[in-house]
Amino acid sequence: MRRFLALSLMGIAVALLAATKGVDEKLAKKGAALFKSKGCTACHTVGKGKLVGPDLKGVTERREYDWLVAMITNPDSMLKYDPVAKELLKEYKVPMTDQNVSKKEAKAIIEYLRKESQK
Repeated sequence: MRRFLALSLMGIAVALLAATKGVDEKLAKKGAALFKSKGCTACHTVGKGKLVGPDLKGVTERREYDWLVAMITNPDSMLKYDPVAKELLKEYKVPMTDQNVSKKEAKAIIEYLRKESQK
C-alpha cells in the first residue's frame, strides 16, 4: 500500500512538473495581447471568477489542446456538435461568439492561458 501511494504521489509530481515546464514566454505574451484584442476579456477571466463565460484558469489542464483550438477558432460548429460545448452553453446561456481567431493565434492564446493558470 505504501509503495502504491509513493508511486502515485511521484506520478502526480511528475505530471505537475511537466504541466508547469516550458512556457513559451514570447508566445504567451502574444496570446495575452490577442486575448484582449479579440475581446475574450468581455466574457472570460483567468483566475478571477466567472463572467458571462467560464473562468479559464486551468482550462489547459481540463481540456485537450485540439478541443481548445476548435472551440476558439470555430465555436459555432462546436456549439452545434460537441457535447462539452453544448453543456457549457446550457450552463452559461450565452454562446461563445466567433472572434475570427486563426489556429496560429489560438495557439498563442492557449499558451497565455497555460502560463496564467500556473500563477
